[in-house]
Amino acid sequence: MAKKVSIYDIADRLKISPSTVSRALSRSSLVNVQTKMLVSKTAEEMGYIDHKTPSNANTIAIIVPEFNNYFYSEVISSIQNSIKNKYLLSIYCSFNSFKIEKEIVSKMNPDHIRCLIISQSMDSEDSSHIKDIEKKGIPIILFNRVNYNFNSPKFLIDNYRDSYLLTEHLLSSGYNKIAFAAKHFNCQIYKERVQAYKDVLIENNIGFNPDYLLYSELTLDDTHDVISRFINLKSRPDALILPTFISALQAISIAKINNISTPEEMAIVSFDGDPECRYSSPSITGIERPCTEIGSKIGQLSLEICDNKIYDKNTTKIFHSNLIIRGSSLSIF
Repeated sequence: MAKKVSIYDIADRLKISPSTVSRALSRSSLVNVQTKMLVSKTAEEMGYIDHKTPSNANTIAIIVPEFNNYFYSEVISSIQNSIKNKYLLSIYCSFNSFKIEKEIVSKMNPDHIRCLIISQSMDSEDSSHIKDIEKKGIPIILFNRVNYNFNSPKFLIDNYRDSYLLTEHLLSSGYNKIAFAAKHFNCQIYKERVQAYKDVLIENNIGFNPDYLLYSELTLDDTHDVISRFINLKSRPDALILPTFISALQAISIAKINNISTPEEMAIVSFDGDPECRYSSPSITGIERPCTEIGSKIGQLSLEICDNKIYDKNTTKIFHSNLIIRGSSLSIF
């Protein structure tokens, strides 16, 4: 369990009385300015949280890297359903920008924010800004895109397993020239996905072709360029693994324009499990993630934190997804 830092711990560190610490933290005129500053600085360094939370701190903040993303919208909906009307939800978007994420976090006030739930931007360099806000008294919950070294509850998808399932499915269906498009080479999610992809190839005695792995932001224009590069390779891939439903849908259209049939000549699969996957033509094979369960568990923990209950900061919950096989990757045997 995470040990709560008390005024007695601060007093012991500074070799002063607990009553002096208490007065300093409450800004009493009975304590001189230098002692107040020293106590305040030490309390922040030790991670002391004043649980005499102001009554107006009734908001749980959520930061996500994307708004137009089925996974995040479903998780947020489930979180809101879990907390019901006990606290307000304030939702922010970093637009996958580390700079914007830092700016949002820096403006958060512990007098108003009771807890912060965050999935970091794809280009996040570190979590020092989150640590700073935690020291000010805002507890943190991390999910999906996280810093594994940050000591805070984490709710994760088994990204390695998801990628393993997709790649293995394609190989077992008769496709052996599998290309992979990833969004960001420094993002832990894509590191895990790419590693699983390579591991499956090795296990099946298939050499890794560097031409079959591309990194891109995968905007609409980027996706067109990536798919076109794959299609125009001398040794054209017979299967594509793409990160999103939109990129998979776009790939099917581009393949059709180039007279390449899906799945007969090129299978196309996605890490997304948006409901729309079942309605495209052909329907798209994808990963169905347990969004409702993830949001529910995050919501339950956030309530415990907001109610000042003791919780384990080392908690890490890993969720497993389901592979949903559809028409875009039917067996070619």
